[in-house]
Amino acid sequence: MLDRIFDLAKIQNKIASFSEPLKKQYYNYLIDEFGTLFTFHSNRIEGTNMTLTLNDTIEILNHTYNLTTVVDKTKQREINETINHQNAFKYIFEILNKKIDLITIIKNLHQIIGNGIIENAGNYKEHENYLVNSNGNEINFTLPSLVTSKMNELKQKYENEWQELTVFERAVRLHMAIINIHPFSDGNGRVARLIMNYELIKNNYPPININESQKLSYYSIIEEINVNTDYQNSPLEIGDIKLFNETIQQLSIMTFKNMQKYFENK
Repeated sequence: MLDRIFDLAKIQNKIASFSEPLKKQYYNYLIDEFGTLFTFHSNRIEGTNMTLTLNDTIEILNHTYNLTTVVDKTKQREINETINHQNAFKYIFEILNKKIDLITIIKNLHQIIGNGIIENAGNYKEHENYLVNSNGNEINFTLPSLVTSKMNELKQKYENEWQELTVFERAVRLHMAIINIHPFSDGNGRVARLIMNYELIKNNYPPININESQKLSYYSIIEEINVNTDYQNSPLEIGDIKLFNETIQQLSIMTFKNMQKYFENK
């Protein structure tokens, strides 16, 4: 564990010391190379874009996909979801050096991923939402009438006590807060992963990609953290995040190593 923390400290220092041209090159890599994988896997984790291959995703984002052959509404929705998610990831880089309210960022991310797809995108849910976990138990998320107050509480925690945490602990808690409150009618998982990566990138750490093949372990980690969570009343009383924290640290290091390999082969 100490080796991992040491590696992350070196990575953070290295990224923080990038010259402006090198940082621009780094950000371009994140958007064009990492971002394509992030978009593909983040959508598929949610059970969307299930007919699109990774190669399809690459072609869509490179504007080389043959859209004239698409007549199926499901396929068109998947294409739109792909473009929207990538645009949401790009938005992160547009606001890195701007002072924007956390709630505004979260709502903007949702508006972008839901553009033309999710009704009332960018606004909080109007109806209750729930899911059934791996044990068959129904989880009812925060009531619509309580979402605004819980999101404001999230903002206060983020701006105050969470600033005393490590960047990774804060990023995980942001992710878990969105998962637990489930403030939107749809797209909560994608927003959670986007806001987590926003926090990492803003603080000079590489973002993380959770591969579709890691979906079950990812969900298992979330369930374990939330084993005693009261979603209705106390969604921000987040359980033990140690395993999730360690996992995203490892994934962040992997992103940096993949970037190094990419530039070595250029």
